[in-house]
Amino acid sequence: MEIYYDSEADILEIFMGEPTESYFDEIDDDLFEGRDKKTGEIKSYKIFNLTKRKGNEWLKKVKISLPIKVGS
Repeated sequence: MEIYYDSEADILEIFMGEPTESYFDEIDDDLFEGRDKKTGEIKSYKIFNLTKRKGNEWLKKVKISLPIKVGS
């Protein structure tokens, strides 16, 4: 997983797994979900205008759940 924030553009990007050719669907205002073109698997999220969403207070409460597989 890779998380990247561009403060100049105010965009948060979250990438999962290896990069693939993807398409994006807007799933909420300024929130986009990237899916692999071949498999439909979720590969990334983009959040535009991050600091403007519901004010800045919610940024202190960001919670990200990560699916983790332990073992082989």
